[in-house]
Amino acid sequence: MAVSAQEKPYVIGVDLGGTNVRAAVIKRETEEIVGRGDNLPSYAMDGVAQTCGQIVLAAENALEKAGVSRDQVLGVGVAVPGHVKAKEGMVLWAPNFKDQWKGVQISQPVQDALNLPVFLGNDANLAALGEYAFGAGRGVRHLIMITLGTGIGGGIIIDGKLLEGADGGAGEVGHVIVNAGGRGGNTSFGAIEGEAQISAIVERAARKIQEGRKTVLGTLVDFDRFLLTPAIIAQAAGAGDEVAIEVFEETGYYLGVTLASLINLFNPQMIVIGGGVAQAGELILDPIRRTTYACAIRSLSRSCTIVPAELGDNAGILGGAALVLQQLGGAE
Repeated sequence: MAVSAQEKPYVIGVDLGGTNVRAAVIKRETEEIVGRGDNLPSYAMDGVAQTCGQIVLAAENALEKAGVSRDQVLGVGVAVPGHVKAKEGMVLWAPNFKDQWKGVQISQPVQDALNLPVFLGNDANLAALGEYAFGAGRGVRHLIMITLGTGIGGGIIIDGKLLEGADGGAGEVGHVIVNAGGRGGNTSFGAIEGEAQISAIVERAARKIQEGRKTVLGTLVDFDRFLLTPAIIAQAAGAGDEVAIEVFEETGYYLGVTLASLINLFNPQMIVIGGGVAQAGELILDPIRRTTYACAIRSLSRSCTIVPAELGDNAGILGGAALVLQQLGGAE
């Protein structure tokens, strides 16, 4: 006898990156990961067919580890870095993949290979959906997440639904301009990504070392600025180094200005901060909060908490699972 969609107890979440692809099986009833596949190479530079094959292999590997058969699975949700047109299962632009993946179909070939429904979403958007459904955002209806790392991503959830926009590209928080004419990178000059991504934080610290500021940062890396990392800067800041603290204060200022604008535009109940840089904890969160609350409309910011993410590296995988449940499982 065939199992109805509502009776299928598992979903698969897949997190696709420019280097690796990871998948896990999540049990709907307990919301726990019951089987995690091995990290596989994504073959990002070998073409769409190769990468889709790796997505399929990652999902099959996770099923094997979980001891779950395909007929027990409701569907597969895939988090992809880039501009995703989810309803058509297409990636319109993914800069970390061969030929920048312009207008390529992903859902259909994976669906055909697995014989399961497949849904796509931008990785930062699905990280936000994962935190909303399974992490820090449990119990709220209006949530924004930003991820701080090599780049800066974002996702916006309004009344329990992911804001997608006309072509699936809404929520590109990293491209919000906060310092017109400022640092660039892969965004417009002065966008928040250019001012607060990992390379910007390291550059900010390196400039202060080269200006002769009194700091332990230089000696920690033997005055080789290419060895500086946010973790090393956080280590120095945690020990009371004033220059290292200043680096996070300045970075937090630009992020706080961004969050204030997001609060004024969307009136969220919660903003979740994730990504590798967020591991600096209160060193970055404190200046973010101070600037945000100083700049946002106070009657709106009073109802918005700013909190660290809870799901870590599982955010994309769990976001993929949450996407499937929203599409097929009746969840919000």
